[in-house]
Formats: sequence, C-alpha cells, structure tokens
Amino acid sequence: MSPNQDQGRHGVVAVIREQDKLLVIRRSEFVRAPNLLCLPGGGIETGESFEQAMHRELMEELQLQVDIERHLWSSETRWGTKLEWLLCHRHPGSEPIANTAEVAEFYWLSINEMRPRNDLLGSLPDFFNAIDAQVIRW
Repeated sequence: MSPNQDQGRHGVVAVIREQDKLLVIRRSEFVRAPNLLCLPGGGIETGESFEQAMHRELMEELQLQVDIERHLWSSETRWGTKLEWLLCHRHPGSEPIANTAEVAEFYWLSINEMRPRNDLLGSLPDFFNAIDAQVIRW
C-alpha cells in the first residue's frame, strides 16, 4: 500500500512503560510495514473512542488488558495517519501473548536501546524527539 492510500486514517498507540522500558512489538510479515519495531496499537474503527480502540487493539495484538492513564500526545505521520498516544498500565497478572498474525514478537526496550536501530517504524523517532523537546511529559 502506498503512503497516499493511507491518508485520512486515525490510530492509537499504547505507551506502556515499566522500569524505564517500553513494550515494543515487531510487526508480523502479514501486516503493513512488516518486521518493523513499533509500540502496540492500530486503527480507530468508526464509532470508537480512542480508549475503546486502544483496548481492542491491545487485545487483538497481545491479549493484554490495560488501564489507560491519559492521553500523552497527538502526531501525524509523514504518510498522513493521525496518531493518538495513550499512556497505559498493564492489569496485574496480564502478560503479553503475541497474536502472530499481527505481532512477530515483543520486547521490553529502553528508548536509548531503540534510538540507534534502523528497523523502527517512522513514528517512533518522532515520539523520541517529542520526549527530548519535553513536548511529552510523563
């Protein structure tokens, strides 16, 4: 799919931070932008709130139950997708289990561990830059 075909989309991104590490997924070979690292999330369906979309996407991708603390940031990708970044916390005892149709694997990585990588989805460096500029405060 070309970037122009993606214009007008709106998505949510889960920021799940534990002990200065973020929950990161490697996208499966079966989805758009295969094999790249990103934070979990996905598209908002018609009629869904940001929160409803976040809960659905985390269940679809990782069978993960979360509480949403707050909205952290809004951004727009270079290909025209609007993203809502939500700070989330895992429910006690809820462990990620990758749905291999969407997620090849998951990791807990620090921002400094991710910065030098060349396999990041384009929205992640923008997120890091917003943290550096203190646009995002957590």
